[in-house]
Amino acid sequence: MLQSQVAIRRRRPDNYALLLDTADTLFARSGFHEVSVEDIAREAKVTKSTLYRHFGGKENLVTEVLENRIVQIEASLAAAVNARQDPRDRLKAVFDWHTAWFAQPDFAGCMFPLAAREYKGEHPEIIRLSEVQKLSLRNAVRALVEAIGVPETRSEHLARQIICLLDGAVVSAQLLGEKDAADIAWNMAETALSAELVPSRSTTGR
Repeated sequence: MLQSQVAIRRRRPDNYALLLDTADTLFARSGFHEVSVEDIAREAKVTKSTLYRHFGGKENLVTEVLENRIVQIEASLAAAVNARQDPRDRLKAVFDWHTAWFAQPDFAGCMFPLAAREYKGEHPEIIRLSEVQKLSLRNAVRALVEAIGVPETRSEHLARQIICLLDGAVVSAQLLGEKDAADIAWNMAETALSAELVPSRSTTGR
């Protein structure tokens, strides 16, 4: 549903997509509260009235930027995962996707925790979208580890561990410039995955 809504919006005429992409770039670089409507209109070389005609106000623009980013991330990750066949390699594709992201010249970290922090207690829809993105990735990872053979009773726990590793890798890449952080996170995830795949003593005997 969200994907189709975003696709329809991006077909709007009169600089809608340009404003969305410009806002995305500025928010990722400088944060949400630091960027004004004037900044976005000036960077996009359109009038403020054009921006207000499309979005009504800044918070609606932030909401649509986050929705658009969710759709882009999910499509890009799906393409990376689906390019591989082996179940374990499909999980590794998520980490490799992060490594490629960290190497991009405009990498500025994840905007969803930033949005949740800046709009805490102010705009529930912005907070909800930040949660949606994290839960969507966790659910995708859970499906991938189950395809490898992790039981459903343990897959949620492992998926949470992996998301924690990926979140830590994002921070390390952003703050410390450690572009190999996702590779290190994968090594740790492999250890956790292998532990989940070892048969328990109760099923193997002594």
